[in-house]
Amino acid sequence: MKRRTFLTASALSVASLSGCLGDAEYRITNTAAETSLPLVSLSVDLPVTDATIEHPAALTLTLENTVDDPLRIRSYGVWPFGVLALAPSPTPGEDTLKPTLFSPSYETTDRVEVSRGGSSLSLDGTPITRLLAPGERVSRRYELRGDDLPGSGTYYVVQNFDRRASRYSAGDDWKPLEYRIRLSIEEKQRLPI
Repeated sequence: MKRRTFLTASALSVASLSGCLGDAEYRITNTAAETSLPLVSLSVDLPVTDATIEHPAALTLTLENTVDDPLRIRSYGVWPFGVLALAPSPTPGEDTLKPTLFSPSYETTDRVEVSRGGSSLSLDGTPITRLLAPGERVSRRYELRGDDLPGSGTYYVVQNFDRRASRYSAGDDWKPLEYRIRLSIEEKQRLPI
């Protein structure tokens, strides 16, 4: 290989690598889950805290029936949480940018289609209603990639469709499945080139 060809190829490789290294990477440093619902408990686990372009951070949400009677949970897209997003406020407006959280559950249902980056989304308007038995727990994994985040700060996990939010019932009265999940996200420090 000629020296000039080698230098050109090396320069192009470094230029393409520096573009990849210039993308932001984040780490979830803190999380808090609150619910004021008397019949269920909600918990959040962070099996993966780093959100990079190649590998997403992961949240596992778990809902548990804490009473002696079965509860009905109704949601849209996937059961029981529905399609979730990240927002800068727990009550974002219609025009607020909300990056969609990806879930492997989206791939196992025909009720919702979400691209991995969340840029395209379609939802079937038919609700999914299932029983949650006394003491039963159900968990779902949601993922967040570094390139989906607009920056570091405090974010809230919200339902992507306000009019199609998950609800629960112990009888005939349906109530919103209200909870607040707060995430503190920091930009990761990368090694200088």
